[in-house]
Amino acid sequence: MEEVVIVIADLYLTSAAEAASIREVELPGLGQIARFGTGEAIGEGWRAWLAAWAGGEPLAGAPPATIAAAAGRAASAQAEGQMVWLATPVHFIAGLSSVHLDVRGLLQVEADVRQSLASEFNSLFADSGYSLEALPSSGFLLTSPPIEGVLTSDPARVLGASINEALPSASQAPALRRLSAEVEMWLHEHPVNQRRVEQGRLPITALWFWGGGTAPAQRNGRAEAEIVSTHVADTVPASAVRGAAALASTAAPAPGMAFGLDPYLDGLWRTFGGRAHAMPTHFEDALAHSGRRAVFVIELSQAFDQNRRWGIRDALMDADQRWIMRALAALRRGDVSRVTVIANDHKLSLSARDRLKLWRMPRPALTALQ
Repeated sequence: MEEVVIVIADLYLTSAAEAASIREVELPGLGQIARFGTGEAIGEGWRAWLAAWAGGEPLAGAPPATIAAAAGRAASAQAEGQMVWLATPVHFIAGLSSVHLDVRGLLQVEADVRQSLASEFNSLFADSGYSLEALPSSGFLLTSPPIEGVLTSDPARVLGASINEALPSASQAPALRRLSAEVEMWLHEHPVNQRRVEQGRLPITALWFWGGGTAPAQRNGRAEAEIVSTHVADTVPASAVRGAAALASTAAPAPGMAFGLDPYLDGLWRTFGGRAHAMPTHFEDALAHSGRRAVFVIELSQAFDQNRRWGIRDALMDADQRWIMRALAALRRGDVSRVTVIANDHKLSLSARDRLKLWRMPRPALTALQ
């Protein structure tokens, strides 16, 4: 296999205090790549980088929700001019002066529960002009009337921080803010959340609407749209969006195997005629698939849901052991030619030849991602 890419989708070192709190965590796999490999910043986020890496350069500027909609059933059937938004289940914490997105607040919700919530939403908000669809990978897709001039943020970039500056203002997007407030009231003390609390899981306090773009149109049974680039892939002004361009009709064959539950990943691979697979139990299982390249999109939030006492240090060490170290072992065996890790808007790559640079001094792994 030519290259394995491992994306840690929800690792953003947004503050000096946060970076310092995990700087010394032992990550031997990432440390090897940081010591011997090469690194660079990727200014437009991992999604735009991945679209270009996969051979879909024109897709790199498309809004995340427009790409994710390729995996949906309902969005492409909407009337022309409708918009789509990713709707991520999150958990907020109310402080003395502001509301924060919990550091573990990107929530995992089972497929049957998401289907049930989407059905209930569509009944309660039937006359609002909004509809909600449970995506096959994770999360939801919201369809809305056109909403222009809205700047939104990937909630992964706001973990542990105040949401005040991250959400669109009421003056900028009154309809979207009003819907968000109504969704919070709907979810408050919802039976789904009562069961989550009984299970020791964080309740869903809100849906985070972000990454909005024009819904793909339907032509000859295939989703098509017109792509207009935006300057940041994870922070998208809806006014800059006119749709997404010929997603399926111009797509090349799938550029390799994709593993992960991120809605953007699944939508991107579907534009190439493939789909993203669930994460394998073991890294080596992925090597059994045919293909010259593979990408793994890891979400630390999944580890939090499966191990409810874990913090970010535990989740990072687990990701390093299960995926990065195993990829490096495949590199040493000659099964893989290059291993690349993407996190915190940085890219680190290591090839077999790079491991000969023995004069390079060790350094804390996470400093290479800053």
